[in-house]
Amino acid sequence: MKKSYSVFIVALIIVLFGLLFGACSSTAPQPAATESPQGEDQTSREPSPSATNTPFPTSTPVPAVPTSTALPAPPPGDGGEIAFYSDRDGNAEIYIMNADGSDQRRLTINQFEDYSPVWSPDGSQIAFVSDRDDPQAGECYPNCFFQTYVINIDGSDEHRLVETEFATLHPDWRPDGTKLSFDTEFNLQGDIYVVNADGSDLQLLIRDGFWADWSPDGTQIVYASNRDGNVEIYVADADGSKQRRLTENARLDFFPAWSPDGQRIAFATMEQKQIYVMNADGSNERQVTDQGLSENPAWSPDGAQIVFQSSSDGNFEIYIQDVLQGTGGSGPQRLTNHQAADLWPAWRPEPAGVPPGTPGLGDTWMRP
Repeated sequence: MKKSYSVFIVALIIVLFGLLFGACSSTAPQPAATESPQGEDQTSREPSPSATNTPFPTSTPVPAVPTSTALPAPPPGDGGEIAFYSDRDGNAEIYIMNADGSDQRRLTINQFEDYSPVWSPDGSQIAFVSDRDDPQAGECYPNCFFQTYVINIDGSDEHRLVETEFATLHPDWRPDGTKLSFDTEFNLQGDIYVVNADGSDLQLLIRDGFWADWSPDGTQIVYASNRDGNVEIYVADADGSKQRRLTENARLDFFPAWSPDGQRIAFATMEQKQIYVMNADGSNERQVTDQGLSENPAWSPDGAQIVFQSSSDGNFEIYIQDVLQGTGGSGPQRLTNHQAADLWPAWRPEPAGVPPGTPGLGDTWMRP
């Protein structure tokens, strides 16, 4: 009896234990994912919703900010641009402005004295003279060892054109851009030289001549000379031959400038202190300015105006004048207004085949 009762008790305990174990097994958490064949948990590779819908911000390349790229120049005025030099910042430097006097900006930046800018025929470069090679640079004027330099109008590639044993002044480009002329004038005496645009093949072109300007077709060159005891205007063929005199009077005539159409020559006079225009053969001379001391004329690309320097308001400033109206017109227009002197204006030419008013080559400049 006792044995049967013991068996019953053991069986009851086994049943109760089985029920209890089954209940516990039914509430235990199940694995979230099965094990991969490589033993890698695949749930760790699933992107989150935010990663799926929103790209990582730095995965897109960010463009670099340009720091030294030439930026487009401000649109020039209807008449293009004018270069000049000024000591408004403490020493003579080359400047550029629009032909209406706006956007005056400095091109050369150094401690030396830079003078006499002139544009290349395509408008992409400016030649000028500098005293930087003189042992007394900054203190040698007017008897400095000037040398001719060239610079791009964005301020790059500033370099000496050619190294000479003598001072060089008043550079001018031949219209095809292959050569430049300059002179050795001092105290109204000097010679004219030509050199290739790369600085090679320096040659003497004209003795007893200075302040030269090429004709628009490059076949002739106009200049001043004191060879006959008085400074007059002369012209010669491009190779220096057939030299002939255009003006003949008792006054001093200087700074000749050929009109873009080749039909006229502007020049200044010392005694009258004014600017005149004559035909290219020396005929039909007439006065076109009537103010202060006016000199150093340069033509607009369309030949309708000249730009020049004048002291009529107390110090030298840059003006433009309608050549067709002359002194009977509305009068000159002042472009600069500074207590320092602004001098030696040069109007940017239109490249060959480009209509007037169209920006020329190299219309970029470096913003500071």
